[in-house]
Amino acid sequence: ISSSKAVVSTQSTGKRKTDNAAAAVKVSNGTKAPAKAPATPKQPAAKKADPKTPVQAKTSMVDLKKKLLASPNLPKKYEKFANLMKNAHKVSDEKEIKGAWEFIQKSRK
Repeated sequence: ISSSKAVVSTQSTGKRKTDNAAAAVKVSNGTKAPAKAPATPKQPAAKKADPKTPVQAKTSMVDLKKKLLASPNLPKKYEKFANLMKNAHKVSDEKEIKGAWEFIQKSRK
């Protein structure tokens, strides 16, 4: 049984009903008034939440080229390499992608 409401079960329908009479409080003139829930204290406005993923500094092309050279598995076709750069490394500049591709091709030979 909850402190604010009493639960009564009926045998004929099997449904549960709540009895609000248990939650009533006597008023000075003899009538019953519903009990008030205690007010919750207001909390100060929350500060702006920090993003869950930290903002990473943009890696330079020199660091990215070193990373690519260390990678054991790189695409052999330019279109697939461009897709890798755009999606995995977040490089959208076509000139940088083409420069990295040429660098990788020269270092493979």
